[in-house]
Amino acid sequence: MKKVIGKIINFVLVALILFAVAVLVLVGYNAKRGEATTVFGYGFMAVQTGSMTPEYPIGTVIIIKETDPSQLKEKDVITFYSSNPSLGNMIVTHRIMEVTDDGDGTYSFVTQGDANVIPDEYSAESEKIIGKVVGKSNLMQKLMKIRENPAFFLVLIVLPMCIIITMEMVNISKKMNEKNNEDEEKKKKQ
Repeated sequence: MKKVIGKIINFVLVALILFAVAVLVLVGYNAKRGEATTVFGYGFMAVQTGSMTPEYPIGTVIIIKETDPSQLKEKDVITFYSSNPSLGNMIVTHRIMEVTDDGDGTYSFVTQGDANVIPDEYSAESEKIIGKVVGKSNLMQKLMKIRENPAFFLVLIVLPMCIIITMEMVNISKKMNEKNNEDEEKKKKQ
């Protein structure tokens, strides 16, 4: 029974590590392309400018939840693709100052950074909303810093994953040898 539980735990650990690595790689890849990544309706992004200080200083990792634009209201902090041509579809996180129902099931939002003195020149359109900011994550902030350093990434992700995979391969090899020995014993008895 202990062996079965051990195998289940090993399988779950390997699956979680592979999932975490895949998410980190996907987030990094999409971030370089200027795109947001959400998993199960949630995403993590690092704040790049000081427009949302003091609540979200540069480097803060925010948690974004995909949200129906009709559910957003004034004072919510949202992340969206900017409509400002000079920003080139850049991802922005600002606070909603005004919500306008466009009457056709879409909404537009006047936004402004907390540290900015005037609202954004271009409204955030509902189809460009990534989600609502629901918090910040110190753990993800540390993981993103680790992700940026290849040495830590190797030590904390790749090395444990290689150890677990090696242990599993050794276990599989042992099981195959035991099975072969049992088969040989059965043949000898016949």
